[in-house]
Amino acid sequence: MEKMKHKKIAERMNRMSYQNFNVSVYCPVGNINKITDFEAFDEKLKHLYQNVKLGHAYLECYRGMEWCDKEQLLKVKDFFESKGIATSGGITTCDDSNNEGFVSLCYSKEKGQEILKKAVALNAEVFDEFIFDDFYFLNCRCEECIRQKGDRSWSQFRLDQKKYITEEIIMKTAKGINPDINVIIKFPQWYEDYNETGYDLVMEPEQFDSIYTGTETRNPTYSQQHLPKYISYFVMRYLESAAPGRNLGGWFDPYECTYNITSYLEQGYLTLFAKAKEVTLFCLDSLIKDSSFMAFAPALGQMFKEMDDWLSQLGEPVGVAAYRPGYARGENNVHNYLGMCGIPFEPYIEYPKQEKVIFLAEGAACDADIVTKMKESMLAGADVIVTSGFVRKLGDAFKEFVNVSYSPRKAIVNEYAVTKDNGVSVSGRYMGDKQILIPQMDYCTNDIWELAAAYGTDNNFPIVLRCSYGKGRISILTIPDNMGEMYHYPAEIWKTIRGLFAGEIPALLEGPSKIQMFVYDNDMVVLRSDLNYYESVSLRLKDKYTKVTELTYNKELPVIDGKVTLQLTPAVNYIFKLQ
Repeated sequence: MEKMKHKKIAERMNRMSYQNFNVSVYCPVGNINKITDFEAFDEKLKHLYQNVKLGHAYLECYRGMEWCDKEQLLKVKDFFESKGIATSGGITTCDDSNNEGFVSLCYSKEKGQEILKKAVALNAEVFDEFIFDDFYFLNCRCEECIRQKGDRSWSQFRLDQKKYITEEIIMKTAKGINPDINVIIKFPQWYEDYNETGYDLVMEPEQFDSIYTGTETRNPTYSQQHLPKYISYFVMRYLESAAPGRNLGGWFDPYECTYNITSYLEQGYLTLFAKAKEVTLFCLDSLIKDSSFMAFAPALGQMFKEMDDWLSQLGEPVGVAAYRPGYARGENNVHNYLGMCGIPFEPYIEYPKQEKVIFLAEGAACDADIVTKMKESMLAGADVIVTSGFVRKLGDAFKEFVNVSYSPRKAIVNEYAVTKDNGVSVSGRYMGDKQILIPQMDYCTNDIWELAAAYGTDNNFPIVLRCSYGKGRISILTIPDNMGEMYHYPAEIWKTIRGLFAGEIPALLEGPSKIQMFVYDNDMVVLRSDLNYYESVSLRLKDKYTKVTELTYNKELPVIDGKVTLQLTPAVNYIFKLQ
């Protein structure tokens, strides 16, 4: 049965409306219930399927106390399938609003469990597959939840409760009706907070047949989720490490993106650069009826056509090994802030002991065995890069490697220096865009070396520290409390920082922050600028490369002194073949 299940999942992932990926649309229950005149609906739907090669639709039966009955589900299912569009079911496990944002169902009460069981049963009767929208989280704090929680933390109570509900209600109900059904959990993009709301990236990928990835971003300044855009790539790769081969796709929406349509399309670009096999568009009525978003479908059509061409040439994603355990907490989204600065990551939910360059942020210090693992890596010759937050979290245990500590002092800085002699001295004066606040790291002179620093008054403060350990090296990167202020480090500082991560990456970006870099195992590199202006940057090549072709404009670039230089246009993808 298990082998048959994986075979069916593989067959599903090979069903593509484009050459390299499938496109799906999610249809909330309110959208489905409005469909009474199917000819009139088809005229509206044409706006989507005449622009986008639509291969799949998720049809939802429940959301926020609104239901779609079985008869209507079957009618809509038959309509889509008559168009050659495959269908699956969907559930959004939220209660109706209580004026406090999104409200999850309460499973401490029989009513919530009954709603869930009814929705699961309806899907299992109509479909061979259904998905949970990323509202399968817990945020209820009613009297009964408080009573059942007892002395446990809210996080532990919710993890325990979801384990029970998933096993005893969802899976037993679904499999009891349709033993071969594929039950999918969609994880949201806010992975830093999974455990607090009951999402379990260790357990749930094993409980469910498949997973799905939320790759939505908003404007990080003006949205309450404040997510750097690189997350659309990083979270897709991170969840792939949690369920290899069973991460079915990435899902994004148009909301809070009308300020700039490229902010909407960027979600799709990054989802596909991460090699998603399916893209789900949320949601049906927004894309075919809402005047705010009517321009998005034609733009999607062009973007998907462009990406289908590029994906045929891109290998598998690679990057700096970034270890983040499934239960990690700390330095939220630091990987994505660094990803916005030209550092390509390949995340791992398990410690990547085979890798030669390993990045550890504060969340990695949640691994009780992390010191032993680091020692083994460096004794075998690996470079380990840690953040100031990792040093703070590990505390005295970090002194196994070097006597560096996170002090309570801060510094306001705007001028920087770098070393030209491996840390014996720092020199130069490079100006940042503005003053920023950084933590002061305490270290011992001549025991560890300062590769980059920020000037103070008759003083300076480390931005990058490094020393040897065994056959390898350990480096410490200072992270500002406001991580976005890293964007104000000047290009010379970024050159030093990126150099720490260079390892086996084929080329090193030279230039300012807010330029994303994606790397593939067939010597392909992608650059994408999130700056608001044209900017000249360079790619410094590893010695074995002597030729670079930029494929977007089909142009061979001159290699001078081991690097190529070009001007990046905002929001344009540049695809390079290195030879």
